[in-house]
Amino acid sequence: MEVAERFRRELSPATLKQNAWIPADTAEGRDYWDALQVIRRWTKANHNALHQSVVERLRASPGDRFWNEHNFVFRRGDLYYHGKGATPAWGDYAADTTGLTLIPLNMAEPVLVVRGKDAGHALGFAPHGAGRNFSRSEHKRRMGSVTPDQMLAAETQGLDIRFHAGAVDASELPSSYKKANKVMSQIAEYGLAEVVDCIDPYGCIMAGDLPPAWQKGKRVRR
Repeated sequence: MEVAERFRRELSPATLKQNAWIPADTAEGRDYWDALQVIRRWTKANHNALHQSVVERLRASPGDRFWNEHNFVFRRGDLYYHGKGATPAWGDYAADTTGLTLIPLNMAEPVLVVRGKDAGHALGFAPHGAGRNFSRSEHKRRMGSVTPDQMLAAETQGLDIRFHAGAVDASELPSSYKKANKVMSQIAEYGLAEVVDCIDPYGCIMAGDLPPAWQKGKRVRR
């Protein structure tokens, strides 16, 4: 951010600070892009390590393996796309792509296996998940007197749902997200991707801390 702010002051001081950028055709820009690729490889390696650990513990024999890539920066020619809340839906967005990607929905409904359609009106992207009906705080407010544990039991019957933090994060429960059939119909309606298969859930392990780490730090500072 310090580097971006320096370029903003030099090139366009009238631009708002929050819109500072690093020009791609500079040494700093090339270094930043290279650093993003390191982060991408590190993230994928972590996913693979987690998946492999489960495979070995269960003594399973996996068939296909899929990689879901979202909230990254993607490059097409000389354009850079900040894919916040979006999954690239064109076939060659990276050298290690297979043409198929995942769109996970909520913890109680299927994960979609899709082939992107590179829709121009969507800049080539598809959604990266179900999307929220409400903000986290609004969802919690609408729960009223229902406890997170009660809501979990009602919304995930027959599934093995575990929270790494040891307590239920109500903002991650199925009712906080859009329904799978609604998301699938919109993907089809707007021609974003072809759903080639669905993975039915047996359970879900949610990461994260309660309260979130950023809130803990905020309390300590206070």
